[in-house]
Amino acid sequence: MERRSVLQGLLGMVLVPTAGRAASASAATGEGSRLFVASFMTMHDPFFVELNEGMRMAVESQGDRFLFLDGLHERSNQEKNTIEALNLHPAALFLVPATDAGSIEKIVAAAKEKGVPVILVDTDLTAAEGMTLTTVLTDNREAGRIAGEELARVNAKAQIGVLSFSYSQGCVDRVEGFREEIAKHPGMRILASQDGHANREGVRGVIKEFLNSHAEMDAIFAINDVSALEAIDGIATAGRTGKIAVLGVAGSREGAQAIVAGKMLATVAQMPKEIGRVAVEQARKFLAGGTVAKRVLVPVKLVTAANAEEFAK
Repeated sequence: MERRSVLQGLLGMVLVPTAGRAASASAATGEGSRLFVASFMTMHDPFFVELNEGMRMAVESQGDRFLFLDGLHERSNQEKNTIEALNLHPAALFLVPATDAGSIEKIVAAAKEKGVPVILVDTDLTAAEGMTLTTVLTDNREAGRIAGEELARVNAKAQIGVLSFSYSQGCVDRVEGFREEIAKHPGMRILASQDGHANREGVRGVIKEFLNSHAEMDAIFAINDVSALEAIDGIATAGRTGKIAVLGVAGSREGAQAIVAGKMLATVAQMPKEIGRVAVEQARKFLAGGTVAKRVLVPVKLVTAANAEEFAK
């Protein structure tokens, strides 16, 4: 199928390239409506789907239009589509997420040339703070700390494997927060830490290596629920179900269901719809002439057997 332009995608309500859907737009609701554009590196995660929904609802609640772009996990796609979308003169641009300052330089320069404010979402990118209007994100360090605190409560002598993801600063921050909390408990020890690339395929080999190399390992901290769920499957394959506590971050429905089923100890819930709502709120505040903070942290919530039913629906 021939790939249509973002402009055509907006006019036709959906853009469909050969690799899959790359953009979708809401209909205009009036002559005075403004366009808000959200550019995702990928939508291949329930978290980003909910974040997108939070932004869409916040934008449309005041009669404005919303366009999201999916980079299909390719930086070049995100860059090209986003710069093209700037020709639509949006009121604001949301970037979700940026991996480093270099990955957004061309986009930000193009936005600046057209007078479009840029808001980073779900990205802790200090180097880009001078380039963008504001950053709205999960308190990732706190998410890791809370996970470590819960594990310490259950097992003060836990021997731990960490499934990291170095490509995302937010995931790096979760691991740092987790490590800081574990360091407070002398009986706890991190035996191994390895990048699982935040997806099932990447985690599959890592969890097998963890279990083969560390017979004493009795806990796994994963930087997201997708990684945690694959770890659970790997533990089951190794015949060690019930012997290794697994913790994740996201608060996804699937993660909560695993907790309800007794397969997972806990997850730390991010609030993606709230992050999306706050991002739009900050954009509107700026457009109305208000002052916007350089960083806005959205709180997290621990999900355990005590409240998992709420998140499992």
